Amino acid sequence: MAKFVVVVPTYNERENIKSLIDKICLVLKNTKGWKILIVDDNSPDGTSMVVRNHKLYKKEVHILIKEKKEGLGNAYLAGMGRAFEKMDADFVITMDADHSHKPEYLPVFLTKMSEGKDFVVGSRYIGEGAIPKEWPLYRKVLSIGGNLIVPLFVGSRKLTDWTSGFRAIRKNVYHKVRPLILKDHAQNKGYTFNISFAYHTVDSKFMTGEVPIKFPDRKHGQSKLGLEYLIHTPIFLISTRLGKLFSV
Repeated sequence: MAKFVVVVPTYNERENIKSLIDKICLVLKNTKGWKILIVDDNSPDGTSMVVRNHKLYKKEVHILIKEKKEGLGNAYLAGMGRAFEKMDADFVITMDADHSHKPEYLPVFLTKMSEGKDFVVGSRYIGEGAIPKEWPLYRKVLSIGGNLIVPLFVGSRKLTDWTSGFRAIRKNVYHKVRPLILKDHAQNKGYTFNISFAYHTVDSKFMTGEVPIKFPDRKHGQSKLGLEYLIHTPIFLISTRLGKLFSV
């Protein structure tokens, strides 16, 4: 039986985290070999205390508190490192804390991994997938436009949703991709991390898959999407494209 850890990065998610943990536990109650790891960027709102007060804390529910806020990419890598090196996970499933990633999809990810996939992405752009109708125009442009542009720069159409953070990642993928990510500062910044990790996974010829997901907007708290996405993502995409051109 494969062991897996659901890795959830948090920063100021006190209003969301308990209900998310409860839903994950409910969905996985008849599944063996799982744990939840909350990776908290030292949230000032008391997110970590909510996790520590959960009835399943130190059983199925665990927490990794980082000393300072270092962004989404570093939180993902820290969580994966803990899951693979200390918690004996065979793969991880990463998801957001704001309920935009529905725990009801977890069994679909598990099925894909049981079929031998190395890397599975929850896609908003295939089949029954969807983004929030209520999103403002700029959010739709960033999401839809970004996922149309990325394949042109990275030279692959293996995925339809390069920016989604709802993913299943096998241990061997992490060990291969992590050093490639850390070579370049821009690749590890915020939401750019999602694109760069997916690119290196595809470029390394791992077995990939996608599952359609409906993506509701958050009900509580603030979106973490910031200017870094508009700065570091173009840097990564342009440098990747130039690297491909000059390596020919």
